[in-house]
Amino acid sequence: MDEFYETQEPATGPADPEAGVRHALEALDGLDDLPPAEHVARFEAVHDALRAHLSGDA
Repeated sequence: MDEFYETQEPATGPADPEAGVRHALEALDGLDDLPPAEHVARFEAVHDALRAHLSGDA
């Protein structure tokens, strides 16, 4: 088989590229139990985590 068609996991980064997104979104679990005043901070934390994941910094 040609090397071009061989698939290998990258040496760095998660094996599942969506794992970082799922992990970031887990911070929204239980949001309904928090007072609305705390929602903005939680959304900002998720946004920062998603941005870091998409830029490769996470």
